[in-house]
Amino acid sequence: MRKDNIEELTARFKQGDRTALARLISLVENDPELASNIFKQFETSKESYIIGLTGAPGVGKSTLINQIVQRLVDDGKTVGIISVDPSSPFSGGAFLGDRIRMSGLKTDKVFMRSMASRGEMGGLSRASYDITLLYEAFGMEIIIVETVGAGQSEVDVLKLADTIIVINVPGLGDSIQCQKAGILEIGDILVVNKKDLGGEEIAVQLDLMLDDAVMFIGQSGWRPPVVQTNSISGEGVDELLEEIWNHKEHIELAGILEEKRKKRLKDKFTALIKQRLEKHVMEHIYPNIEETLINQIYKKKYNVYDVADSVSDGFLSKLKES
Repeated sequence: MRKDNIEELTARFKQGDRTALARLISLVENDPELASNIFKQFETSKESYIIGLTGAPGVGKSTLINQIVQRLVDDGKTVGIISVDPSSPFSGGAFLGDRIRMSGLKTDKVFMRSMASRGEMGGLSRASYDITLLYEAFGMEIIIVETVGAGQSEVDVLKLADTIIVINVPGLGDSIQCQKAGILEIGDILVVNKKDLGGEEIAVQLDLMLDDAVMFIGQSGWRPPVVQTNSISGEGVDELLEEIWNHKEHIELAGILEEKRKKRLKDKFTALIKQRLEKHVMEHIYPNIEETLINQIYKKKYNVYDVADSVSDGFLSKLKES
C-alpha cells in the first residue's frame, strides 16, 4: 500500500504543485480519517466563490461548464472543478464521462477532479466539502461543483454553493417539469439549455411560475433570472456569467454570502460530530448488543423504540460520567 508523507505533500502543495493537490484530493476522498491531519497543515486562506450546477441527466451540465470555465480563464481567473459522477457498480469509482466532455480545458489555471458519488444521496459526494477546502487553499478563485444527474430531491448542492444554477432543457415534460418543487426551488439562476431545440416555451413557463411563487424570492429579495443558453455554440453564456456576478454582488451587499458560508461550516461541523458518534456506536455498542436483547425485541417488536431508548440512555450516562 502506498504511504504518503503528509507534511511533504502539503509543502509541495503550498508551492503550487498540482500533483500534490491531486494526491491530497485522493487522500481525503478515500480516507476521511486523514483529512484532519491534512488540514492541520493549512492556515486561513482567501475565500473562493463556489458555483453549483445541477439538473437532470442529459441537460448539458458538463458542456455548459466547459463554456463557462473557458470565459473565466480568458478573464484571468483560476478555477477548480468538482464533477460528481455516478459510481461504477464494479469498481465503485467514477465513470469519468464529465472529464471526457471537459477534456478541452487544458491549462494550468484549471484543475478538474471527477469523483464518484459512492452511493451518497443528494447529488454530491461525501468528500465534496473537503475538496473545496483544498481548492481554496491552493488559491482557486472560483470553484465549480457539478452534481451527479439530479432528481427532484437531490439538493445537497444548496449546502455547498454560493450561487446555484438549475439547468432545464426542452422536452423533459416541460409544463409538468416546471411545476415540480424540490430542485427548482434551490436555483438562484434558472437556465434553459439547448435553446435551439425550442427553449422559449419552457422559459416563459418558468417566468410565469416565478411570478406566482413567492418561495423563490423569500427573504433574500432575489428573483431568479431565466437564461436561455446553447452550450454547444456558447450562445447565452455571457449573459449567464453576468447573472452569476449580479447574484454574487446581491448576496454580498445583503450580507447573505457570509451567512451562507457560516451555515456551510456549521453543516460540516455537525456532519463530523454525527460521523464520530456513529463510528463509536458501531464500534462499541453494536457488537455488544446481546442476542437475548434481540430475541426480547423479536418477541415484542413494538417495544423496539423503548429498548433503543434504554440502550442509548445508558450510553449517554456513561459519556457524562467519563
